[in-house]
Amino acid sequence: MTLEVQMQYLREVEPLLQGSDLEWQQLHGGLAHVTYVVSVDGRRVVVKFLTQEMDQFGLMVPMEHLIHNTTCAGECGVGARVLGTYPDLPAIVLEFIDGKTLCTEDLSDPSYIPRLARSVRELHTTAPAFSNRIDIFCFLEDYLRLVETHRMETPAGLLEELPTIRRIQEALAVNALPLVPSNNDLLARNVMDDGTIRLIDYDFSGMNDPMFDLGDLAMEGDYERDQVRVLCDTYFGEHVPAQYARARLFGVAAQFTWSLLFVGMAKLLSSKPAETFDYWNEAVIRWDWTRQKLLAPDLESTIAAAASTGVALPPPSRPR
Repeated sequence: MTLEVQMQYLREVEPLLQGSDLEWQQLHGGLAHVTYVVSVDGRRVVVKFLTQEMDQFGLMVPMEHLIHNTTCAGECGVGARVLGTYPDLPAIVLEFIDGKTLCTEDLSDPSYIPRLARSVRELHTTAPAFSNRIDIFCFLEDYLRLVETHRMETPAGLLEELPTIRRIQEALAVNALPLVPSNNDLLARNVMDDGTIRLIDYDFSGMNDPMFDLGDLAMEGDYERDQVRVLCDTYFGEHVPAQYARARLFGVAAQFTWSLLFVGMAKLLSSKPAETFDYWNEAVIRWDWTRQKLLAPDLESTIAAAASTGVALPPPSRPR
């Protein structure tokens, strides 16, 4: 079904898209799906057409989980409210958030870091349970299988560092925290500010260790160590050394894995949602960042701190 046919179908069946004055405007910047702001008689909604190949190749969570989790995030107010779902297209109709989409520089702005931590905590503690379990290392295994199956080229030197990533995986398992509803993809374009911090796009969402969201966010913002500490300390309300170290290591594991994700998107998607975006170059950039962290002089001490046998602070209690 072409995009034009999908749009026409939605106009016929979705009450929110039925009006005398209707205008579609594509939102640019999405790397996995095609998204529009639709104005209907002065009211705006967002329509997200989901790329089926992302699901078919296992590049993101299965479609039914994406839709369920997006709905849960909207119910707690952190995500955009879901106004309609159309799995057969597939498409989602969402609340239009009238606010600022953050840029990468905003993520590391001192005024934003505590607000980001509080929003992540709110998602973790108030969203209804998501319908699937997510582990970045399961994504890693899936992407490695795709690389082998489709004989895909990877950035130079990446596969040689797998043993170090395995050591990081082992360290992260020591002080693991109970699973919470997690976005797992907190790059800047998935964060909006409408007076509160809203976390959108749940393509990689699922129940996960809460430190992954913090580590992934810190990685996307290219945080310095003291900025990661502010993020984690705000989240917990105190400093928890082992969890601070785990957040930093999760950022490294995430970036390594997302590099392979962009390798897969460059090779496997027949139609790129962002036509002018260089998916292969993004894979290389993310691998270069990861390599720098793997060569950092404090990597070994961070691994040791993450795997320390001290008692880990539990995450904030979830409401009953």
